[in-house]
Amino acid sequence: MAEIIMSIRAYSKIVFHAAKYPHCSVNGVLLADKKKLKENKSVIYVDAIPLFHLALGLAPMLEVALTRIDSYCKLTGSVVAGYYQANEHLHDSEMNAIAVKIADKIRENATEAYVFMVDNRKMSADCKDIALKLFSYQENKNEWKSKDIASITLEDDEKCLAITSDLLRSKLQKDLVDFDNHLDDISLDWLNQDINSIINQCL
Repeated sequence: MAEIIMSIRAYSKIVFHAAKYPHCSVNGVLLADKKKLKENKSVIYVDAIPLFHLALGLAPMLEVALTRIDSYCKLTGSVVAGYYQANEHLHDSEMNAIAVKIADKIRENATEAYVFMVDNRKMSADCKDIALKLFSYQENKNEWKSKDIASITLEDDEKCLAITSDLLRSKLQKDLVDFDNHLDDISLDWLNQDINSIINQCL
């Protein structure tokens, strides 16, 4: 299993997306550094792109979003190598049919892809613990299986959780734009560059 490192930007945006829509399921993709993925067998997630909060598995919208994201990846030297999802119900943090379908599609282009399910029970403004569950693809069993969360390294973990907590308390999640928002109003920035800048200022 490859080393998995998640940047503060990627982690915080996953949490913001789930926090903005606590009454909905949400999902998105994770971008990894393409060069380091090839060279070191490490998966370094540099950013998260929020996808949907209304209809997670709607194929036409997903295709549009992934095409736009793929174009962005070519410009930035990154690759879609991860998927995240938060389920609607508090005690449900397992992969469902939608998560499997999208994860399988991502894995077609990035074999070292992982799935992160939001652990809703650990979602809080305090951000004391990493609120994710990790899943990897098991070739021998041809299915996705949960892995020890300790396999994930957060970039400067204490600082990551502290920054995420501070920004949650400031209600920054309200400004997060996913593709549902963007398709409703194309002037809204699905890259969330303003949020990226705020996170960078906290580093």
